[in-house]
Amino acid sequence: MDTGRKDTGGGARGNSLWELLKTRDFRLLWGAGTLSAIGDQFDLIAFPWLVLLLTGDALAVGAIIAVGSVPTVLFMLIGGSIVDRSSPRLILQISNVARVFLGSVLAAFVLTGMVNLFLLYLFALAKGIADAFYYPAQAAILPRIVEDRQLRHANAIIQTTTESSGFVGPMLAGALIAYFSGTNNVTPSLDSITAAARTGTSGVGLAFAVVAAVFLISFLLLVFLQMNPELTDSADKSGKGQSTEEEGGESIWASIADGLRFVRSDAAMFTLFLLIAGIELFFQGPVIVGIPVLADTQLPQGALAVGIIYSAYAAGALLGAVLAGALPVPKRLLGHILVSTYFLSGLLIMPFGFMRATWLAAGLIVAISVMGGYTNIIFTTWLQARTPQKMLGRVMSLLMIASFGLSPFSNAVSGALINVSLGWVFVGAGAMMALLSVVAGLRREIVEMEMP
Repeated sequence: MDTGRKDTGGGARGNSLWELLKTRDFRLLWGAGTLSAIGDQFDLIAFPWLVLLLTGDALAVGAIIAVGSVPTVLFMLIGGSIVDRSSPRLILQISNVARVFLGSVLAAFVLTGMVNLFLLYLFALAKGIADAFYYPAQAAILPRIVEDRQLRHANAIIQTTTESSGFVGPMLAGALIAYFSGTNNVTPSLDSITAAARTGTSGVGLAFAVVAAVFLISFLLLVFLQMNPELTDSADKSGKGQSTEEEGGESIWASIADGLRFVRSDAAMFTLFLLIAGIELFFQGPVIVGIPVLADTQLPQGALAVGIIYSAYAAGALLGAVLAGALPVPKRLLGHILVSTYFLSGLLIMPFGFMRATWLAAGLIVAISVMGGYTNIIFTTWLQARTPQKMLGRVMSLLMIASFGLSPFSNAVSGALINVSLGWVFVGAGAMMALLSVVAGLRREIVEMEMP
């Protein structure tokens, strides 16, 4: 399919990873994204830990996380629309400036002892809004840096380093907090929170200073990044002849409606978005809520088992991303590959609630996450190549909403049902994942899917 995009000196020539890595602007984007991912991992450790130090209340941690995640979902469509109406590079820069400011101010408040729970709610809200603009822009900018034929390798490289940050970031953040806070235990029980708080929050404050620093460097890398205008197209890659031109006077809401209509008009895209939303509805809650309960009640290693399983998940996702970049994708089997991996993941999650051995639970989660990491790269590449660039911000924001927009509901329902039966929650969730995959796999638009 001719998308009207040219192979220029600013893009990457050829299909080898080496040629891609020689592309200056891709290296800048890759570096900025890697630093951003590390900053997010530091936030992931430091923010809830600070809440525990201040309150000793696990409920407060959940409330803070909700305050941060809800605006991300609510503002995601607006963020995607603004990305399409302006420059994704500019949106990335503005988002990073906001994150630098938030990290710096929060570090100052913590280190001077002026932080309180109300301020943390405000910072969580602001960070969630900044993320709602950052992530659609990050997804939309890549096709303006590299050629269509190199999107899969580019996505694989970026996703590999993002998954790697899941190892490096928490480890560094935990070590920093433990060393400068005078404790060697970064995951104490709630009974020890009060004693830990008396040792000070210096390590947490320094962790937020690191967050501000890495986002600042990420911003500086983006300053030097240039999008090649010859890689920008106004043609409709779906072949439907729809116009993607944005009228100067069009409202944000009309722009969002255009994005919704575009996804709805593409049968394969719409079906897969619905499938992903259903899969995440039945997968997120049991995994996020169920694994800690499983470790506490059935696995001999207890809290250590949670870390082992989560690390296994990160390792599997990393391997899946590597395989997606290294292995060729059969052009005419794309739909079958996507649906089959979702189906198998559902089957593998079913016995999870009855596990008594940590190694077996970790093995299952590795298999699931390998498939998830692989399909994430393949589907994202298909979506980027299929979607007009002037619509890509909105389409990617809709994908992100489908991916985690139902997570709060899934977590809440799973928490209630797990109190009744942990094992049967996983059985039911896996069965529904498999059933949804079968239904989607029988649809003609999925059977006929091809990689552009």
